[in-house]
Amino acid sequence: MSETTAVLDAKEIVVRPAHSESLRESLVAVLGAAHVQTDEREVEAVSRTNLPFRRVPVAAVYPSTAEEVQAVLAVARAHGQPVWVVSKGKNWGYGSKSASYAGGITMILERMNRIHEVNEELGYAVIEPGVTYGQLRAHLEATGSRLWTDSTGSTREGSVLGNALDKGRGVTPYADHFGALCGMEVVLPDGERVVTGGAGEGNRVWAAYKWGLGPYLDGLFAQSNFGVVVKGGIWLMPAPEAFDFAVFEYTAGPECFGSFVDAFRELAFAGDLQARPHLANDFAMSCIVSQYPYDLRGSATCLSPEAMAAWRKRLGVSEWTFGCGVYGSREEVRMRKRRLKRVLGRYGTLRFLKHWNTPGLFGRAFRAAAKLGLRLQGKSPQLLAGLSEAIELFRGVPTDYFSRQVYFMSHDAKPEGDVDPPRDGCGFVWTGPLVPFTGRDAERLLALVKPIYAKHGFDFFVELIVESPRALIMLFGMFFDRNDPRECERARALYEEVQAVARREGYPPYRSSIASSAATMDGDPAMKGLLAKVKGALDPENVLAPGRYGIVAPPR
Repeated sequence: MSETTAVLDAKEIVVRPAHSESLRESLVAVLGAAHVQTDEREVEAVSRTNLPFRRVPVAAVYPSTAEEVQAVLAVARAHGQPVWVVSKGKNWGYGSKSASYAGGITMILERMNRIHEVNEELGYAVIEPGVTYGQLRAHLEATGSRLWTDSTGSTREGSVLGNALDKGRGVTPYADHFGALCGMEVVLPDGERVVTGGAGEGNRVWAAYKWGLGPYLDGLFAQSNFGVVVKGGIWLMPAPEAFDFAVFEYTAGPECFGSFVDAFRELAFAGDLQARPHLANDFAMSCIVSQYPYDLRGSATCLSPEAMAAWRKRLGVSEWTFGCGVYGSREEVRMRKRRLKRVLGRYGTLRFLKHWNTPGLFGRAFRAAAKLGLRLQGKSPQLLAGLSEAIELFRGVPTDYFSRQVYFMSHDAKPEGDVDPPRDGCGFVWTGPLVPFTGRDAERLLALVKPIYAKHGFDFFVELIVESPRALIMLFGMFFDRNDPRECERARALYEEVQAVARREGYPPYRSSIASSAATMDGDPAMKGLLAKVKGALDPENVLAPGRYGIVAPPR
């Protein structure tokens, strides 16, 4: 049988052909037949993505213990097959369960879903990679915990550890998910198990002290292919004494946007903006609350400025909007609200809605009055419908509500229940360049990227995500018809040009999708060389996800 070559971003990753029956027998021997998939239809379903392309493996496996992970890696080494690892594969718009090469084994860790410990005093949990946001939150509520999770705005079914290891983001003060990781148990490509922290398995502060003894190693296993994290500590947020929810709509006009971003930064520096909100443009906000207005688009491939203005007016959406939580003691929350009003009031409208989700007669009366007032100001019922979900998200309650937005072009309606965009054929891809948290940098990249969208005939989707008081993630979304080859090609061209322009101007992405993973380190040859040396020491045979984040062991 001849070798097969998967080409990605002008790179070649050669995967040896699998002798499928022999490989299957070896995998079944260590996992059982129920947890090994080699049927063509099964592996096709596993590899579905929302991107303009995907790669299909020869097998998908589902280990349930660290020992089974070790056994799968041993089988892979014996058969010369690479192993692509995902926790739950819910990183929709970045690759889902698909590898960046064809063939090989996809190892899915969703059966490793044990919650080993929740420490109420020190505020952390020790969990496995299959534990989801919804599962962890349900456990905390069932045990009467004082601790909150922090969730992405994507799905309840996302992996807590998987998202953190890819440096994903949430929205509460604990939004930095990788920063909240503390202590890892890792299976290396050769099967050895190590516990980070520098003091072995008896370390009682393993999940309480990040830096350990000696070199800090946890970072080696984020956005890399150096090992399989099978257990980790994650810090959780103690519930605050008081909470409120703010909704801001920008109305000051484009000439003030830079100074608004600078004022936003100073609120973050001062601690008045503790949450990490998403400042969404009109198109991004509209697709959350509505289906695509094909009636306004006509025969064009995207909305004209006039059509976008009409859609915005129809829904009562502002040009820029964000929601966020306010946390602290009662006195601190009152103080922070005053400062937010004083600063943000110069640029738009700020409302506080802490009573929106209040149960009982008072809550119903508040919601009725608030809805009436907002409707009189032109806000549509669709826009108001998601407020309860947004408020709960900033209280650490995971939701599938916001992930439903990706159905806004490809389907007649958003799903009410099971949300699975790869299964349902939604086409979209994300890229998130990092920019300094300054008005001039935000305006500069917006001005560079928006014409690229127009050039390729796409509607302009962007959210400015507060990463810290020093950096913003400028998240660009590209939506297309996954079943139309021409649209897929246009989407890929848009994605590649946005990535190239952002990198050229000094704004690297905060994470990569499999669409660009192989080229991630091309702009930094020294770092690429260093990572190749580490890969060569830990995984000289390139067994574990070769090419992920551009990391490949050098030829021997």
